[in-house]
Amino acid sequence: MEAVLKKPLTDEDLLERAAIDGRVAFAAAVFLGAAGLVALLDRVGVPERFVEVLGSVIACAGLALVGVLLRSMRVSRFYAGGRAIPPAYAGLAMATIAAGLFLPFVPPVEGAISLPGLLVGFAGGMALAALLTGPLLRKTGAFSIPDLIAGRFPNIALRLGVATVVAAIGLLVAFAGYSAAVTSLVAGLGAPRGVAVTAVGIAIVLVGAPGGLGGAVWAAAGAAGMLVAGLGLPLALLAVRGASLPLPLAGDRAEWERALGLMVEWQGATSGVATAAGATAIAAIVLGLGSLAPILGPAITTADYRSARRGGLAAMAWGLVMAILVAATMAAAALAFDRAMTGARPGDIPGFVIAASHEGRARICGANPETPGAAARACATRAGFRDTLRRGDFAASGAFLVQALPDLRGLGRAFSGLAIAGFVAVALALAAAGFHAFATAVGHDAFYRVRDETAMTSRRLAVTRLLLVAGVVAAGIVLDLHAPDPRALVGLAIALGAAAIAPLLLLSLAPRAEGVDATIALLCGLAAAETVIFLGGSAPAIDVFAPAAVIAACVSLVAGLATSLSRRSDPTSRGGAFVQGVLHGESEVLNPDKGA
Repeated sequence: MEAVLKKPLTDEDLLERAAIDGRVAFAAAVFLGAAGLVALLDRVGVPERFVEVLGSVIACAGLALVGVLLRSMRVSRFYAGGRAIPPAYAGLAMATIAAGLFLPFVPPVEGAISLPGLLVGFAGGMALAALLTGPLLRKTGAFSIPDLIAGRFPNIALRLGVATVVAAIGLLVAFAGYSAAVTSLVAGLGAPRGVAVTAVGIAIVLVGAPGGLGGAVWAAAGAAGMLVAGLGLPLALLAVRGASLPLPLAGDRAEWERALGLMVEWQGATSGVATAAGATAIAAIVLGLGSLAPILGPAITTADYRSARRGGLAAMAWGLVMAILVAATMAAAALAFDRAMTGARPGDIPGFVIAASHEGRARICGANPETPGAAARACATRAGFRDTLRRGDFAASGAFLVQALPDLRGLGRAFSGLAIAGFVAVALALAAAGFHAFATAVGHDAFYRVRDETAMTSRRLAVTRLLLVAGVVAAGIVLDLHAPDPRALVGLAIALGAAAIAPLLLLSLAPRAEGVDATIALLCGLAAAETVIFLGGSAPAIDVFAPAAVIAACVSLVAGLATSLSRRSDPTSRGGAFVQGVLHGESEVLNPDKGA
């Protein structure tokens, strides 16, 4: 591939970049000041519940304010962020969305794949999206996956089919983020479920509806800062106090290995990376993440292909930082939990541990007691129990460990609230990105492109915004009555991406392929996935989704290539020009839509 020439920056570009950096610096200063204020309130005796809740309130209000301030009536800004988001911030947003997709899978890991396998799959999928799919999508000049597929294969039936699949993926991801944010507020702060659903829903609407993709990307970048602060500040404070951090390279390796042993003991081990089922699941995750619309959104907002590639490198770096923070937090919390519980009497178990046990995030003597008295009764029935807890009488989930370090180390409710706020912010940003992908696919790629290409800008944006709000309201009603499993939602979204979207992206690089070939590929892929899932005959899980996705991807690609090879090659075809432009050109291949 030929090198992409970098355009010289004009004075206007430099001024805009300085303005962006200034706003980012101001936002960071405000957040750090708010965090300091929360910590000060904790020290002066303000009620703990108020201090803990304040962090999440600040997070939701701050992200909502970002979305409102970025409101726009320009197509280019709403659907593509104005192509003006610097690579560093676009990469930060991409890493945040990837983190939001991964966090529901914190141990215990169920199914045919182990935690190392999940990490390999997500790292590979993130690399594919950040370094290849995202930059190439930006190079085409499209501002959505259906826009790209329809530009490459001008077929109305195919456009509608791809728009439907991408809308379903966006809605699944949005539901997962919405559900995770509500669960964090309910489980971590004890908020009433109805209040949490309403508050998160309002925040999502304010993030995504006024500013579109730009608002979602900037909110994701802000959420990353909150997550890094929520996890990093407690670790930094412990390091300042002289504690060694349990990490394999930059910390105490012995403590890391001990913490890892505790987590394996509490959460169990699953099959390894090298098994057939594990390898299949990894392949499905890589293909699915590499073609997932919400995670590719930040690449669309960069200035050009080169910027998108630099943003992808930034995403990989930020993803590594977040992974290290999560691993160190979980390891430190596991050691602290073991020290706090070993030798303790059931009646003296801290209240936040009892609350976590009642919510299913920790176990005491093989049960989930709601009170210390219930814990004492449960432990009294265990063989050999003598007044105090032993190793093996308690266990903690990853969801508990990743949020409970400040409580376990006595750092105060302020730090606990900031940690929860970071996870709420990431989940909220994930939901906003998902709802934007859903509304764009239905309101623009299907409605505007097929029915009314002459519609005024205001009407186009109004339809998309209305669909986004309607999606949030519908999701809120469902979540108020039922709590879906974010793992199943994310797993199904990844499987759809791998089965239906990844083969079409690959087929778009085949010069002979035409619209009818891509349509056949899409139908064959969906049919194969549905057949494998139906024959699986079990509850939706990664055990069923992964083989269905991989088989469907292979069937789809083979079907598309086979039909395309049945006709004579034409070097002057539309497909040949597209492939030449994507692989060897230096400018956008497709004509952008009114500056978008």
